[in-house]
Amino acid sequence: IIRCFSDIQPEQISWLWPERIALGKLTMISGDPGLGKSLLTAAMAAIVSKGYPWPVDKTESPIGDVVMLSAEDGEADTIRPRLDAAEADCNRIHILQAVQEVSTDGTETQRMFSFRRDISVLEEMLPSLPDCRLLIIDPISAYLDGTNGHNNTDVRGLLAPLTALASRHKIAVVAINHHNKNSGSNNAMYRAMGSLAFVAAARTAYVVTKDNKNPSRRLFLPVKNNIAKNKTPLCLNKVVF
Repeated sequence: IIRCFSDIQPEQISWLWPERIALGKLTMISGDPGLGKSLLTAAMAAIVSKGYPWPVDKTESPIGDVVMLSAEDGEADTIRPRLDAAEADCNRIHILQAVQEVSTDGTETQRMFSFRRDISVLEEMLPSLPDCRLLIIDPISAYLDGTNGHNNTDVRGLLAPLTALASRHKIAVVAINHHNKNSGSNNAMYRAMGSLAFVAAARTAYVVTKDNKNPSRRLFLPVKNNIAKNKTPLCLNKVVF
């Protein structure tokens, strides 16, 4: 399939969070466990569900629905209380709990969502949520379904259909990743677990880390931004919550 660029109409980038998180693109957020990455995505979901202003910039988010994939936090005792604390409209926030399959003998089984097998499930679901603006994946490593997360080609092959879906439906995809054990690296781009392709495929990437001068604070720092200027780092517990 080949197209001439004279047949392609130029478009401006649409933003969920201006110059930080784009609609139709993949954003990666990485960091060590226990630093508040999931809490941050809950706050993002609340902001989108109500169209609240984003921190610092004070630009209003487009109001819309949110779909969450969460493999680590309890829905009732962790995620819902976080959403309530952030004053979310929970009618607009949905969690994809499992994929149901029916075998040839009619037996119904449920299994974890897989980006290798179930992009079509998202494709079929999204028309029922025409105002969906945000898909949260926490963490992305939980949904690889046997794909080698350390192989650049395999990871790119897995992410390509996801980014294409995001582009078609103008949804911002925010994926969480943990840091690897390479604590000696001074470049945060190489700290994300698995292949560098996770960060390379994303158009924007951020890291959540402790403030060395105040370990009780968490910093939200830009790692890369291919589609806008890197924005000012944020302090999570003073700005977001």
